[in-house]
Amino acid sequence: MEFRNGVHMRKDKNKAGPSGCSRNDAFTLYQTWGGQNCLLPVDVNVIREMKEFMGGDGLLSFVPLTFAEHAEEAYIALNIDVTMSNVWLIFNQLMPILFP
Repeated sequence: MEFRNGVHMRKDKNKAGPSGCSRNDAFTLYQTWGGQNCLLPVDVNVIREMKEFMGGDGLLSFVPLTFAEHAEEAYIALNIDVTMSNVWLIFNQLMPILFP
């Protein structure tokens, strides 16, 4: 994101809005091209409350915490580093441990 937003766009005099600058510059210096800041202030505490109401940290989890912990323990017990060439081997070794 930092790289892409820092790259300068090509200059295009027929384009509406900014050109010839990075997205970061266009956002930060919006007055120079006639733009306006339309961001709304956000109370971070409201976002935190919403997140807790919707499920807390588990909201973005793919599996329940207890399963994730069990899977991590099983993986550590195998004592094998995951690579692209052995990932399915490890998966096949974990399956009988996680789902006996």
